[in-house]
Amino acid sequence: MSVNVADLEKALELLVYGWGGVFLVIGIIYLASKLLGKAFPQNK
Repeated sequence: MSVNVADLEKALELLVYGWGGVFLVIGIIYLASKLLGKAFPQNK
């Protein structure tokens, strides 16, 4: 069984972009929730 290094490099590149996109979206949602929390504080 042989491994094509070019295909492996392309797969790893797609993996990095995919996980990077996931964490980017999680970060955007986190920041949006923090901003909304500051814009509309809870009434005590």
